[in-house]
Amino acid sequence: MEQLIYTLLAYINNSLDKDINYSIAKSLLEHIDKIERFSLETAAEACNVAPSTINRFCKRLGFRNFSHLRSSAAMQVGAYSGDEYEKLLSPDMLEKKLKENIEMIANIKTEQLERVASSIYESKKIVILGFEKNQIQALELQKRLLLLGKFCECSTNLFKQVDALSLLTEEDMIITISIQGNILMEELAIIDKIEMAKGKKLLITFSDALKQQEVFDELLQCGKIENSAVSAYTLLRLFDVLVYRYQEQYSSRNWSK
Repeated sequence: MEQLIYTLLAYINNSLDKDINYSIAKSLLEHIDKIERFSLETAAEACNVAPSTINRFCKRLGFRNFSHLRSSAAMQVGAYSGDEYEKLLSPDMLEKKLKENIEMIANIKTEQLERVASSIYESKKIVILGFEKNQIQALELQKRLLLLGKFCECSTNLFKQVDALSLLTEEDMIITISIQGNILMEELAIIDKIEMAKGKKLLITFSDALKQQEVFDELLQCGKIENSAVSAYTLLRLFDVLVYRYQEQYSSRNWSK
């Protein structure tokens, strides 16, 4: 459900016109707790549009159809009891989770970091895709690389950015940030667009399950999936390490490249 909420909010936040699609996104958010029980016809009635319009909207968001959007709504965000939530928010627990993730980053082999830095340097065009709640961190990576002379695209309009993947060439690169691996959900067609796109592909994630994923040329696992609560801090640490490696290798040459 979490990814669906981010997707619908992103659509609303990036809509210049309050058109029919804006209205559908708003109505679905207002019924977010009921969507998994909706039929296509019920959803259409709730949004005051035809069923075919709902399916077109779902495809616009990157879902294959309403059935797949509904399935994503059934994936519940982890709920915590009062005691569990209090423990999660405790300074000691946050420190423990962050320390575990930082240790994973420290164990990333230098050779892999150098390969990633080399791919970034050699690529003519780079697109950074930030999924789930990590689009802000994606913008931070864009800023840091710009300060080293490497311009990357990182639009806050995720749908526009995904559509642009078809224009990439073998000389380009996609950096995908998907902490929990929701980008690979069967319900979303986004992974198909990444797979069909040309160029080098890097995935930054916490998910163990993605290690065998053949879509990406490189996978940087920088944390444990159970430590997703500190993903924002973890990503900033990873970017510190990656940008330092890039700076060591290429910063003096990049502005003139």
